Amino acid sequence: MGTGAVSSDWGGEARADLPVATRPGEVAGRSQAVVGSRAAGLLVVVVAVGIFLGYMVRNVPIVAPRLPRSEAVRYWPAAAIGALIVTGVVAVVSGAVLRRRRAPLVASDHAAPRAGFHLPRALVWQRVPRRVVLITVGVSFLLGAGALLSDYPLWIVGLGALLPWLPLLVFEAAWKHEHYGAFAVFLAVVFFQTLHMGEHTVQVLQLLATDGNLARSHGVFGQLDFELVHFVADTMVWLSLGVFLVVFRGANRWLWIAFAAAGLHEVEHLYLFWIYHAHQAVYASGGFAGIMGSGGIIGSPLGRPYLHFAYNVIVIVPMVIALWDQARGLDDLQVSRRAITRAAAASGGTTSAAITTSGAAGGS
Repeated sequence: MGTGAVSSDWGGEARADLPVATRPGEVAGRSQAVVGSRAAGLLVVVVAVGIFLGYMVRNVPIVAPRLPRSEAVRYWPAAAIGALIVTGVVAVVSGAVLRRRRAPLVASDHAAPRAGFHLPRALVWQRVPRRVVLITVGVSFLLGAGALLSDYPLWIVGLGALLPWLPLLVFEAAWKHEHYGAFAVFLAVVFFQTLHMGEHTVQVLQLLATDGNLARSHGVFGQLDFELVHFVADTMVWLSLGVFLVVFRGANRWLWIAFAAAGLHEVEHLYLFWIYHAHQAVYASGGFAGIMGSGGIIGSPLGRPYLHFAYNVIVIVPMVIALWDQARGLDDLQVSRRAITRAAAASGGTTSAAITTSGAAGGS
């Protein structure tokens, strides 16, 4: 990992040797107002999603096959095995976090909220010039709008809007990885999960527009709406969160919440992936409801699209908060390092790099 300072027209200097952390002594000074406002915001999100899903369940029921109850619960041992697999992985991650915490630590990996709104520098464009981003916005809009007005399939509209961003994202991600290490990978995973959440949102809106016709509601990239893709994508996100917990020493509580929520989602997809391959006739006759979906092994009022929309909400919300706190930790450490440098210069002495990146940022 390099050291030094890098100039950017998106927010000034970006230091190259900052961990994703804040010092333990700074955590106690965080304002309680942050916790209160965050709790209020989460309550608003929960209520809004609950009202929306309640409306959908009541007014837009899913048109899909449904298994008899005796058939739906027949394969519960497979669901139990999936839960045991997830529990085992959680135990491994927890043990790895405890071992990491026993290791010597110069700078804390804890990231906590602080009072006042400030967009962390690590979450803005730092390497890509502003004019390039603005040009890409225009190109993306023109391609997406042109494809939509030309009546192309939705997946072409989506590709037209997304492809112009690809080189910028790769360039920016490489720069952030060089300077922030594991945080840059975490940012990429959150970005991926945000796109995933967008797909589920589009699917639910399509159900609203088609009166619950599941055959016509597959999101933007409907060609990817099959079990293997869902299983691989959700497993990747879940395991990645476990790795980040170990890398960041488990100090970010929102990362734990996201990992737990993704674990619940993973149990569902382990079962769905198994029943799709082991009993395709059962799957097609209603087994795709899974464990918690309406008509599933346990069941709930939520049809599968609504259930998985809810799963992804409870995964993405804590992921975004965890990312925000880690990014704010970068800013905090930048302030701390500058203070150390100024103090050393004022005393006429030198200071060692007391704040390192290998433990907190995960290296690169």
